[in-house]
Amino acid sequence: MQETEAARTSGKKEFYSLEEVADLLGVNYQLIYKLVRSGELAAARIGKVYRVSRLDLDHYLEQSKGHAGGGTCVVCGKVYHSQLSLKESCPECGEPICVDCWTRKKVRNCRAHSQSGKNGSQAVVAGSSGS
Repeated sequence: MQETEAARTSGKKEFYSLEEVADLLGVNYQLIYKLVRSGELAAARIGKVYRVSRLDLDHYLEQSKGHAGGGTCVVCGKVYHSQLSLKESCPECGEPICVDCWTRKKVRNCRAHSQSGKNGSQAVVAGSSGS
């Protein structure tokens, strides 16, 4: 109860609608909706509406600061402004692979290591069938 009173006196609300979050951050409502649906921004669904707590919003903002660097996918070459799109990496060298290449194209290695991986797997298959 004290937290609620403190929130009221400080001018900060405890819970926000998605529209209010979008206004606070100066972004489009659809972006906030997408973040909630993907699970990147925690929200409670009450009936047919979502509510984002101030703590969850602050947590998301703190977490996203570390992802602001961005980078380039080593598979497709697309440049991303946020590291959130470059969550995966080549297990051999650690170079970033974008979510699109990882999930839709099922690419697990960068170009340099995908060839060596194919050759290595062919050698194993050839060696095992000859035994």
